[in-house]
Amino acid sequence: MRLLRTTLISLVGSSLCPKRHSNIPVCCFLVDFDFPFECRIYKVVVLRYIMKLYGLLILKPFQHGVEKDPVICCSAVDVSSFGFFQRSSAREFIVFLSRTVAKRVALGAKTQITEKGNVVYAYATLDGLVAIAVSDIEYNARVAFTLLTELVPQFQQTFRGKYESVGGKADEFLHWPLLTETLEKYQKPEEVDRILRIKRDIEDTKVIMYNAIDQIIERGQKIDDLVAQSEDLGMASKTFYTQAKQTNSGCCVLM
Repeated sequence: MRLLRTTLISLVGSSLCPKRHSNIPVCCFLVDFDFPFECRIYKVVVLRYIMKLYGLLILKPFQHGVEKDPVICCSAVDVSSFGFFQRSSAREFIVFLSRTVAKRVALGAKTQITEKGNVVYAYATLDGLVAIAVSDIEYNARVAFTLLTELVPQFQQTFRGKYESVGGKADEFLHWPLLTETLEKYQKPEEVDRILRIKRDIEDTKVIMYNAIDQIIERGQKIDDLVAQSEDLGMASKTFYTQAKQTNSGCCVLM
């Protein structure tokens, strides 16, 4: 039997395919270079991206009527899946999206926000604490919400008396290693989901509101305006957002 000299060719890494995660499958072609050109491709493999959890954040908004952005009590962020030069902007956008959502969610509600292939899961307690998970669109929503509902009481018990009043406090004023450990653990939700499955009947009975981010901001505002005004985003991140939006608006996918 002849040993085939083959190469795996993929769209990943080319200018036609974004490096960051997407729910669009990637076609890979297994090529045999010993055949004539028109006969070389003999196998097509469709790969799916691994779902990704980018960040976990605990925020404390100010009381209603106070025009200040929520304070980030603590956070854990993983942007290693992005290109090296995109990581700073990715981190800034995670903070921006989290703060934007936390300022606008209703107390006691669970909310799922989608924005350009990313999802922000928010769980707001009745006393005003907001737990946020930011992921790609592939991440399991039930696992994300179960994660948040378990994190909140642990945070409250650990830092009771230290987070209720955030006036004059800067971001990241609390250090919580458990948040980083949890972010790493939940990168593979299928491994922890077996443990959490017994709680599904409880979680599934609760109402979850699904929105696009444009639906939770005030009437007359646009996400583009918030990006331009945000202090969380540097000029490079704002430029990257504008260029990405222009690219996505003119993008087509051949399947």
